[in-house]
Amino acid sequence: MSQTTQRFSSETPPIHHLIQEIDMGTLGLPDLQRPFVWKRSRIRDLFDSLYKGFPAGYFLFWNTQKQVDSHSIGSGTEARESQKMIVDGQQRLTSLYAVMKGKPIINEANEEQLIKIAFNPLTEEFSVANASSDNNPEFISNISDIWASGKSQHSFVKDFIKQLGTTQELDEDEEDRIAANIHQLENIRNYQFSVLVLSAELDVDTVAEIFQRINAGGIPLNSADFILTLMSVYWVEGRHQLEDFSRRAKIPSADHSASPYNVFHAPAPDQMLRVAVGLGLKRGVLQNAYQVLRGRDPVEKKVKEDLRDARFTDLKDAQAKVLNLTDWHEYITCIKAAGFRSKSMLTSANNFLYGYLIYLVGKHEFGVERRTLRNVMSRWFFMSALTGRYTGSPETVLEADLRRFQQVEQSPDAFVQLLDTLISNQLTEDYWRVTLPEQLDSSSAYSPYLFGYHAALNLLGATALFSKVRISDLLDPAVSGTKSPVERHHLFPKAYLRSLGFSGTYRLNQIANYAFVEWADNIAISDNAPKDYFPDLFNGLTDQEKTNASYWHALPDQWHNLEYLDFIAQRRKLIADTIRDGFKVLTGDVAPNKGAKPEPSVAELLADMETLRIEFKSTARVPLSSDVPEKVINESVIKTVAAFMNSEGGTLGIGISDDGDLLGIQPDLDFKKQDLDGYQNWLSTLFMNAMGQAVVAKGVNIRFETVEDCVVCLVDVSKSSSPIYADTIKGKETFYIRVGNTTRILSGAELVKYTKDHF
Repeated sequence: MSQTTQRFSSETPPIHHLIQEIDMGTLGLPDLQRPFVWKRSRIRDLFDSLYKGFPAGYFLFWNTQKQVDSHSIGSGTEARESQKMIVDGQQRLTSLYAVMKGKPIINEANEEQLIKIAFNPLTEEFSVANASSDNNPEFISNISDIWASGKSQHSFVKDFIKQLGTTQELDEDEEDRIAANIHQLENIRNYQFSVLVLSAELDVDTVAEIFQRINAGGIPLNSADFILTLMSVYWVEGRHQLEDFSRRAKIPSADHSASPYNVFHAPAPDQMLRVAVGLGLKRGVLQNAYQVLRGRDPVEKKVKEDLRDARFTDLKDAQAKVLNLTDWHEYITCIKAAGFRSKSMLTSANNFLYGYLIYLVGKHEFGVERRTLRNVMSRWFFMSALTGRYTGSPETVLEADLRRFQQVEQSPDAFVQLLDTLISNQLTEDYWRVTLPEQLDSSSAYSPYLFGYHAALNLLGATALFSKVRISDLLDPAVSGTKSPVERHHLFPKAYLRSLGFSGTYRLNQIANYAFVEWADNIAISDNAPKDYFPDLFNGLTDQEKTNASYWHALPDQWHNLEYLDFIAQRRKLIADTIRDGFKVLTGDVAPNKGAKPEPSVAELLADMETLRIEFKSTARVPLSSDVPEKVINESVIKTVAAFMNSEGGTLGIGISDDGDLLGIQPDLDFKKQDLDGYQNWLSTLFMNAMGQAVVAKGVNIRFETVEDCVVCLVDVSKSSSPIYADTIKGKETFYIRVGNTTRILSGAELVKYTKDHF
């Protein structure tokens, strides 16, 4: 009878022995499970269980001779060539070490955190340390002091009883109970855990398999975790690159240096890994990619080192492209070109990431020119976001798409033709006429069809209902305040619908009952019936504005007199038509803005130089010479904006000299150590203080463009329908106009005549 080969041993070391091994560097923590940080309440419960002598879990170690990269819990721990790795129980051991050593842990955001657990020796109560326990003399405010303060147990007990005695009387029994309970707490260091130690002969794949089999109650490992584990062993730098990219994508760069930060998505390391695997290994299903990457020969069913090395080379080459910041931000520009403005409009991280993968395939494997690639990718992203292409079975769909790229000629035209064919197969006439209206029969506030409509409105240059301000400006993620600039208004207000007998979220919050209005208009409309509020507000528009508003906002004729259910049924079809026309802006079949002029680029401004509608300023706040006060520089840009409003509108370029030299606004940013968001808020406030909040909100749009590594600020100004006066540094209101390429002051009879003729 054959004997089973046991590939592990069992131990019962005390906690202090495990902590000593960590300090010595003989016990490390590899990334065999997705990083996470326990809540402090769970750490409190762990110590309560140890104190009471309850079972508190187990540890699974791997006794390996192979150096595996690890995130050590001890800040000063150094990895050794021969290590014992903890495979299961990582967070438990991290908690024990951090509390008993009184040392901070490094969390997933790469920040140091000190864990403090409080203990009441009289009641034997554990608590997450807070202001209450810190100020209560009955509590040891931080139990770490018992092991890490350097005091003997006798001294610690004596000092605690003495301090508590200054606030309340203690009898001998209470003092004895305090001493016994502190001793019991200190003795946790001798608690013996059950430890299973895996054989050093096992490879990393087998260790991962064992973890998955015995840890059904924990966080299950997925294929991305397995691949990250392989990277910990065979390509440490690559895993660190993914982690660094993900960390920097979460917050804007403090020093204005190049950064992956954006307003759409801060990807996790495993998400960027998926893109690299798709690009380098041509796998969408990560389980298949894992087998390829570990070097498994599909014929012999064996792992071969040369195959593994070759596939890691492919992955390294692909990851370098994936983490390239130029490509990353150019792809984000494609998303903006598709009408999307921020993460609030995205319903699928997969759609975002797989779109980036396809963008990289188009650029690096098919050699598609930048503008052509941007155009086709904006169409692709719009389609995939609207239809939810990568939801349901995203890996399978992606793998099928990757196969399609391998089956066509590697030329720019073939790539574009393939994507346009797939788009046409999805966005058929039946989809626009039947499927999409049916999908719009929904009350979901987080719907791809709703956000597809919002993107279409942005592409069409639509303004908010009853407003002259474009929705794309009102949805700008850089603008923040106590009230959202634009709100989704119920065309049939909810309270009014309830008065008619309608109830329930499905009926009241239909997508077809929403329209974008400015917040002030939303408040004014309140709960009034459509026939009571709509005619007055609508009649304040010009005939062209009425036509545009009815089209953009998909309003049936005389909708305010329709029955509610008839209204939403008709409006779903009109919304679908608007979404289709928004998409046709991307194909060039529909012109955006409905007569409004598009925002000029820096190149277009420089081609015309300073004119009636164009002005350049080197800075908005930094004096060019020491004898010019900052307020004078501020006033210079205020004058130009006010003059544009009182004339024919125009664009002010900040960071461009009078001669058309690109200077950039970096001096302005450095002057007050601001990022672009802070600079935009400052500039908006400057204009609001000079001309009024309502005037600026309706007539001024601030944007940025990067040209030749220079960031230029562009201020687009609309012509005002009434005279605008600006406060100057002298404290008086002044009326400015444009004459040719200069700004002039008007007063007296000239002012009276001008305002009479112009407005």
